[in-house]
Amino acid sequence: MHPLKIVVLLVLFYLLYRLYVSGRKKRLEDKKSGRDAAAISDVLVQDPVCGAYVAKGQALVLRDQDGSERHFCSDKCRRTFIEQKQNSSGGTA
Repeated sequence: MHPLKIVVLLVLFYLLYRLYVSGRKKRLEDKKSGRDAAAISDVLVQDPVCGAYVAKGQALVLRDQDGSERHFCSDKCRRTFIEQKQNSSGGTA
């Protein structure tokens, strides 16, 4: 094999290797930044019953008929809120 062909093949393999490595680094960076963005976008909301703060993505949600949402840290707090609301409205839901 001619030495010039060997050099051309080596350069070609080197360029392909660099493309592969740079693409892999880019995918890893995209994956890492995606996780960070999801963590930052999750905000804390306050439970109206006990006052605890809970991540909005993990909170139990109660939607009223008017479209408003209330977020709760646990099912116990959600049930307490529903009971208080029923008692204050005269027992009708």
